[in-house]
Amino acid sequence: MEPRLSEGYLLTQFDRLVEQGMVVYDRSYRTVVRSDKGLSFEFRILNGIAAKPQVSQDPTEHPSSRPSGCRPGGDITVSGYEIATISTTHLLTANKFPSARPHYLILTRDGFRRQHEPLDIHDLAAARHVISSLLPRRHLVIFNCGIDGGCSRMHKHMQVFPAPDDFTLWPDAAAEPELPFRFFMRRFRNGLPPPDDLLRTYRTLLRRAERAVGHAALEGEAAVPHNVMADRNWLVVVPRRSAGWDGLSTNAAGMLGMVWISSEDKLKAWLDRGPATVLARLGVPADVDCESTGRLS
Repeated sequence: MEPRLSEGYLLTQFDRLVEQGMVVYDRSYRTVVRSDKGLSFEFRILNGIAAKPQVSQDPTEHPSSRPSGCRPGGDITVSGYEIATISTTHLLTANKFPSARPHYLILTRDGFRRQHEPLDIHDLAAARHVISSLLPRRHLVIFNCGIDGGCSRMHKHMQVFPAPDDFTLWPDAAAEPELPFRFFMRRFRNGLPPPDDLLRTYRTLLRRAERAVGHAALEGEAAVPHNVMADRNWLVVVPRRSAGWDGLSTNAAGMLGMVWISSEDKLKAWLDRGPATVLARLGVPADVDCESTGRLS
């Protein structure tokens, strides 16, 4: 039986870890909203994320160089950050460097699972359970697949956080959005479907993302770099070409228009280069000659 999750309890635990100094949350972060080429952006300037570690690309990295409190094979500190058990395969832990209050990780219990793997039925079942349990407040789940997808740790995980209250995400628009990058989306009329159906939808969208970047993953191998974003009404897959361009980088949240940055200098750089231009560079430009973008019928 899946455990019951209470938003009040989870928020209390998150705040406790912030007060203890285990979670580095910038309560006084500044928000700047801008529009570029018809796409809205919400920039959050969070000083705390400047200390966030980045993924090592060295496959020979010695385990002693990893943070303490990790699961065997993992590189994310779990010990002391556990919030709830989701299933036999997944835990809910606090994000040590959050960009929202609260901000959690849906983490595989197996520390040898890797962030370059595609989502499987257990991942999607865990995400669906968390999203469905935390009603009525709306929460988003994101997944940064691979280094070029914007991940900062290699232990397989998703992130979950509340949707912004005063910022409209482009998947929520009534009209089909015109974006500078390719995306593949499925809308749901009655909430997220059962895990089997959700997995079929995700795999269909991922195949379209593979064609957009021009190659497919081999069976059992790493997936093409991509982002996954979901709430109870939609699932989006965005193919990625790079985690960063010209000194600027973002993850799945940024591809939704929520860009988390560490300084005013980073904000200026984003605005100088043009946020829509940056996203087009990080994803697959919408004007490239490949399969049509948009939702599934």
